[in-house]
Amino acid sequence: MKIEKKIAPPKYYGDKRSLEDIIYIVVQTINNGTVTHYHINNGQAFQIIPDNYMSDAVNGPRFHKRGYLHGICNKYNCISIGVKELMSEDDVKVCADLIMTIKQRYKINNDCVIRQMDVTGEANPLTWCDDVKWTKDIKEKLIEI
Repeated sequence: MKIEKKIAPPKYYGDKRSLEDIIYIVVQTINNGTVTHYHINNGQAFQIIPDNYMSDAVNGPRFHKRGYLHGICNKYNCISIGVKELMSEDDVKVCADLIMTIKQRYKINNDCVIRQMDVTGEANPLTWCDDVKWTKDIKEKLIEI
C-alpha cells in the first residue's frame, strides 16, 4: 500500500526503541495535539513518526474499566494510527489496509489490534466504541498471520 511520509520534527516524538518490541497496533482519534505514528485522512495514509520511535499515543490514566490493557499496551510496544472521528468509507478501507501492512511487517496477531478505548477506557475512537462496528469495519478484514 502507498504510505506518504510526512515525518514530524523529532520534538514531536519520543525516544528510540527496538522494532522487535512492537506487539500492538492502536487506533485512536487524532485530537488534542496527539501525534500518532500514522494518520489516515481523505483516503490516504501518512507516516508522521518513524516506527523505531515512540509516540505519546497511549499515555494517560485509565478512565474506565474498559481499559483492560492499561499498563500492558504502552508507548514502548505499540504502533499508533490516528483517524478522524468522522471517516469516509475510503478512510475505513485505508485504515484496514494500513493495519494489515503493519501486522505483516511486525508479525502482529489480530488480538493485538486494538483501540485507544481498550487501553485507557476513553471512548476513543468514538466511531468504533461499538464492538460490532469495530469488528465489521476492521477485525473481519484482518487476516491472521
